[in-house]
Amino acid sequence: TSLRDALSPSGADTVLYRDRPMHVVAWAKRFLFRPDQLDLELSALSGGERARVALAMMMLSGANLLLFDEPTNHLDVESIEALEDAIEAYDGTVILVSHDRALLRALTSRLWILHEARITDFPGGFAEWETVSAERTHAASVAAAEEEALRRVHERQQTRRTEEDRKREDSARRAARRAIEAAETRVTKGEAKIAAIRAQLEDPALYATNEGAARAQALGKELEDARTELEDALREWELANERNDGRVSQ
Repeated sequence: TSLRDALSPSGADTVLYRDRPMHVVAWAKRFLFRPDQLDLELSALSGGERARVALAMMMLSGANLLLFDEPTNHLDVESIEALEDAIEAYDGTVILVSHDRALLRALTSRLWILHEARITDFPGGFAEWETVSAERTHAASVAAAEEEALRRVHERQQTRRTEEDRKREDSARRAARRAIEAAETRVTKGEAKIAAIRAQLEDPALYATNEGAARAQALGKELEDARTELEDALREWELANERNDGRVSQ
């Protein structure tokens, strides 16, 4: 079977694409074949060229739904470009299963993300999803840093003496204790605020709307501000403890 026969099985000089006739030479050029290749046997073509032939035949099938599973695997650059052009010009629905980020950025308008046995339906392109994912990753790194800082606070709270010699406390020590309590209150409120923001960022429903990316960015800024507030509270707590222990002058 020749390339011409594969591209035009009827043997005619034209093919019907999107209800319009197109000369077989022009159709071949759309898939990066030269006119002098039309009489070549398919067996003489490379793997990438045969993949382009299969794509050309698929585009003429009249189907309104195409499913591609890792379509760029083992394709050369020219074949990948032909694939992108053909899919972009296709009038029907295309479902792509792929790890090729460049292909997904170029072609997708809606995503189904499989993660931890769940499917998230995202009404946007892959580039938009990458922005949202970056926000979530950033939130996770912030959370890890916060957890380490809070662990130090909790360890100190657990080891702090439960009874102190009140007879030797002076007014400065009492003031330091009040400062510790005030700082601990700020830390507790800061923890709660961060936990609430993280819960929103980790909710898949946030990313299922057109406003999801913008809202995630806003929440990311709120998380940064809350982290700064908590860090201030932690420094205040540590300084108050140092003053209470007599390691910092009043």
